[in-house]
Amino acid sequence: MLLALNLIADGTFELVTDAHTGAPTVIESGVWTEDGDGTITARIRSLGNTNSWAKAGVMIRESLDANARHATVAITPTNGLVFQRRTWTGGRSYYTSGAAAATPYWVRLTRAGDTFTAYQSADGSQWEQIGYSTISMVSNVYVGLVVTSHDNSTLDTATLNNVSVTK
Repeated sequence: MLLALNLIADGTFELVTDAHTGAPTVIESGVWTEDGDGTITARIRSLGNTNSWAKAGVMIRESLDANARHATVAITPTNGLVFQRRTWTGGRSYYTSGAAAATPYWVRLTRAGDTFTAYQSADGSQWEQIGYSTISMVSNVYVGLVVTSHDNSTLDTATLNNVSVTK
């Protein structure tokens, strides 16, 4: 469960969570309209090390249900970057490893129709594709920031800035 979302300065968000959070913290309008195509980008400034699979990043998902279809690009404390997705409602999540990097690092997720493409960048200028996946989703989806401690008994905090959503 997300315990806190704080806007601490100049477009910098601090997220605090205690559990294996699946739903994103929705920013801006939270829902894309029209054809649903768009991009979310963020710089992950920091992430606590509560678990090797704790994550912070950006997500696009079909609904706020725990088992919803989704695509996520995130960084972990010890496993680097990851492109994680669930292609079927109620199905398992799959992942593709990205760079073996640590914070701060940039992530970007783009939707073009049913194609979701994950990117990573050390500087926010030069982008490298981690992977892509075809996920059939409705046009109006949730887009936002996500964090998980990956440990139900421990709080974790992530700080993200330079967040943008474009359509």
